[in-house]
Amino acid sequence: MAVSKKSVAFDEDVAREAEDRAGERGFSRFVNDAVAQRLQAIRVAELYAEYETRSRPVQEATRNDVAAEWEAAFSGRE
Repeated sequence: MAVSKKSVAFDEDVAREAEDRAGERGFSRFVNDAVAQRLQAIRVAELYAEYETRSRPVQEATRNDVAAEWEAAFSGRE
């Protein structure tokens, strides 16, 4: 996979904690994974909005079930 180098600025506290939590995986890998997760969340939200536009709103109970499953799937990940 090709790599693209970027220069980014962080709040000091955020950068310090990210470096601490990155550990052996490395800061770049940690940031890449975080951005990838955020992009995935954005795509899911877009798909959800498109679904509701084309069909009907998702019931509250279904939303709660999905949210609980999502949380369970990603709890404990760093």
